[in-house]
Order: sequence, then C-alpha cells, then structure tokens
Amino acid sequence: MKRILLFILICCHLLPATAQKNAAPKWMEKSKKAVVLITTYGKDGKKITSGTGFFVSETGDILSSYTMFKGAEKATATDVDGKTYTVTAITGADELYDVIKVKAETPKKVQYLPIASDPLAVGTAAYLLPYTTDKSVKFGQGAITEVSKLKDPYSYYKLSIPLEDAQLNSPILNADGLVFGLAQADAAGKKDLSYAVSAAYTNSLAITSTDFLNTTYNNIGIKKAWPSDVEQAQVALFLKGSSQDAKAYLETLNDFIATFPNSADGYLNRASHYANRRAELASTPAEQSKYLELALDDIKTASKYSDKKGDVYYNQAKLIYNVAATDTTLTDPAWTVAAALETIEKAIKEDDYPVYHQLAGDIHFFLKEYGQAYNEYMIVNNSDVASPASFYWAAKAKENISGFNIGDIIALLDGAIEKCGLPLTPEAGQYILERIDWKLRLSQYADAIADYDLYYKAMNGDVGSSFYYYREQAKFRSDDLEGALADIKEAIRLSPDVPDYRAEEASVYVRMKNYTDALTSIDNALKVAPDFAACYRLKGICYVRLEKKAEACEALNKAKELGDPLADRLINEHCK
Repeated sequence: MKRILLFILICCHLLPATAQKNAAPKWMEKSKKAVVLITTYGKDGKKITSGTGFFVSETGDILSSYTMFKGAEKATATDVDGKTYTVTAITGADELYDVIKVKAETPKKVQYLPIASDPLAVGTAAYLLPYTTDKSVKFGQGAITEVSKLKDPYSYYKLSIPLEDAQLNSPILNADGLVFGLAQADAAGKKDLSYAVSAAYTNSLAITSTDFLNTTYNNIGIKKAWPSDVEQAQVALFLKGSSQDAKAYLETLNDFIATFPNSADGYLNRASHYANRRAELASTPAEQSKYLELALDDIKTASKYSDKKGDVYYNQAKLIYNVAATDTTLTDPAWTVAAALETIEKAIKEDDYPVYHQLAGDIHFFLKEYGQAYNEYMIVNNSDVASPASFYWAAKAKENISGFNIGDIIALLDGAIEKCGLPLTPEAGQYILERIDWKLRLSQYADAIADYDLYYKAMNGDVGSSFYYYREQAKFRSDDLEGALADIKEAIRLSPDVPDYRAEEASVYVRMKNYTDALTSIDNALKVAPDFAACYRLKGICYVRLEKKAEACEALNKAKELGDPLADRLINEHCK
C-alpha cells in the first residue's frame, strides 16, 4: 500500500514538470500569425514550389529561402488566416547560405517576429515555429548545441531540434519569442538535428548598385528593390539602362522616380530617355512630339528638386542640342540648336563652370560660329578641367577662322597630347596624327618623323602598313633614303598586294640611283596591277637613266596609252 501511494506521489510530482516542458510559450499563439506560406511561379504562370517564410517587419519584409525564388517570375505569401499578399520586390539575397529577403505588398500592418541580436550562447532554449493553419501549433523544441561564425558579427547555429522537410526555413525563436534563425536541414540527411542560419544576417541583406549585374539576382525574374542610398541607386539605374529595351527602361525610370521622388536625377534621366528614344517609344511623329513635351516637363520638375539651377539648365541645353543636331526634321522652336545655345547661356549666368563653356563651344562650332567656339574652348583650356578634347576642338575651331596661324594650331595640339598624360595611349595617337599633318604642311619633315615615332609608341607598336608608307614619304622628303627604304619594305611585308607600296619602293631606288632594283620593284607592282600607268612611266625613266632608249620609249608609250598625264612630255624629251 505504501508503495502504491509513493508511486502516485511521484507521478503527481512529475506531471507538472512534463506539462511545463511541452507547453507552448505565451507568445506562440501571436507569433504564429507572422509565419507565411511562400508560393513561387514561373514565366508560364505555373507553380514552381512552396515553403515557409516569415514577416520580420510590420510593413511586409519577409525572410525565406533563396532556392524557392530561383527562376521565379512571381511569388505570393499566405498567412495562417488565409490572406494572400503579392511579393513585390527582392530586397536582398545570398545564394551561398540559401537565404533571401523580400517585400510583400500589405494593405495594413502585419504581425511580425522581432529579431534577436547575434550571437546566442550554447544551451539557449530554441523553438521551431512551423507554418500551420491548425488551431494548435505543433512546435519543435530544443536547444543550441553549437555556435559557429557565419559572417562577423553573425552566427550559424546547430540545434537539438528534429526537422521535417515541410519545416525548412521555419523561424527559430528564443524563450523571449525573438527570432534568431531560419531552420535548415543537416547536410548529411540526419533528421534528429537541424541548423539555423542567422535571421539578423538575412535581415541585413541589401541590394547594392552592382548587384543588378549579379547572377544571384538575375536568376530571379521578380523586380529587385533599389539600393537605399540614392547615389548607389543612380549607379544601378545607369547599369540597367544598358540591358533593357526602351519601354522596359521607361518602367525602370518610373519606378526609380516613385522610389526617390525628390531626386532631380531621376527626372533628368527620364527626360533624356523620352527625347533620345522617342522613336522606340512611339510609332507616329505626333506621339514622338508628345514625348519631347514630356521631356521638357521632367526638366522643369527636376529644377524643383535641385539647388543647382545651372546644372538643370546645362542638362536641358545638352539634351536639346543632342536631339536638334541629329534630327533636322524638328520644327518645334523649343528643340533647336539656337534654343540649346540660349539655355546654356542661362546656365553660365547661374554658375560660370568650365563644363558649361565646353558645351557652349560645341554649340557655336555646330553653328559654324568658329570665333565664339574658340573663345569658349579657351575658357575651358585655361581652367583646371582642361582636357585633350577641349584643346583639340579649340584647334579645329582655330583652323576655321580666317587668317589662322598654323603654329597656333600645332601649339593647341601640343596641349591635347600633353593632357593625355604619360605613358602615351591610343587616345593621344589621334592628336599626334593631326599634328603630323600640320607639320608636313610646313615641310617640317624631321619633326613629322619624330611624331611618327611618338605615334608608334602611343600605339604600342600596333600599327599597320599605311603607317610605314606615310612615314616613308616623310623620310623620303627629308633625304633619309635608307630609312625610307626600310619603312616601305616593311609596308610591303605587311601588305604585299598593294601596288602603290612597290611603286614607292621603286621611287626610293630611283632616288638612290639603283635602277636595277627599281625595275624589279616595278615588275612586282605590275604583276599585282598590270594597268598601273605610273609604273610604266617610272619604268621608262629607269631605262632612260640606263641609256636603253628602245625599252624606255616602249614603257613610256605604254604609260601614255594607259592615260598617264606626264608620259607625253617624257616621250617628246627622250623618244624623238
């Protein structure tokens, strides 16, 4: 009898303890409303998969698994009461740790799980809260058995909580009802334990400007959120512009403006898009004109959100100029080069920036007002933003002014080359070639040859046969016949089928009085171009020098027959 009483007493003592261990925490009933069923869909509208996620903010931020969203074009989140919300944007993702943060469109505040701070200690009580529409929650219970580093200061947890497949990505909470992890399976397939990737880390995920080129995000067709920083968002906007067609990019611009309504750059970018890509956005001239009107409206709106009125005028002038200069069919007085000039003058009155004068120079140059263009470019050249282009265009304006001095043009090209810096690059090469042309006009052959050598360095030796041909001519005129011969031979080696090069080689040999080799070069040229009249004339000259009159006259008559204008005079001189 005593034993029976003792057994009953022990059972009564254990019952409260067992009930306490299995009882749901007080916060469980409320917290379960934050857990949702995520369903993702492909391009064809068919369901891809479904799984667990949970709200971590009252405004609709959800944490879940990246894998579920990979390849998805649409997703929804359904709460335990059956309310379904559309996922509107991806706000952060990490494919390596299989976590994602998304935004759902919610009409009002939703129940959410507050996030615990990392790290938590080994032995901390842990609760797994699955998605369920049942009144009673079958939660999992255990403890943290191991803590490892995820990404500082975040942690990855090993748990003594069994995990079923349907419970993947369920929130793991501590005794205070704060979520600290997303449930993940054991890689070895063990069902008696589980892991949790930090919820705080997942919540910290955010899209940066370069993520728009990242395959992690491009593998998901759902819209990506903008970076929270407007400057990073502007970079992202630029990157998107190179990968979307006109209509898709307009939607992107509209979304950017909706997200950052006080950013002048959004309106300026959309204005540029309306104007420059109007033909892709509209099919008729009337519709295209409407987009030009919208562009000007956006510029006006941009001015409201910018404290730099000069910049707004500058962007407006640049846009009008680019459009008007490339489309001569426009009749709207607001879209003329003259209108662009008037607008850039307003910008200069606001802020006397060199970059504004550069655009003013370009507009004056287009209008063939070369004196004004030169003056504007020189303002830039005398500033700290002078560039190779500003010196080059000053030189081009100068050469169109009556009575110009070639020395002044060469000096400006000197400035363009100097601004390219060292080591020289192909950018400098184009200005060096321009300078060579002017030096040749002044018969400054030695200086021209030095510039050819400089061009060779700028191009890192990547030059073609024409380079050696033109440098050969400069050397020929400077009486460097050995150098000329070496250059023309290199031109022939690179382009053996160009008859002009072989004829030039013959000319060098003639100048060197090496008529035998000259005749060989001529014959090689005639093999490529049998009707090359100048070669027959040159052949006749070689035979005259070799005192072979019959051969000379035969060659000269052939040159005349082929239409060489100088052959007749040589025939009268040597064949009568």
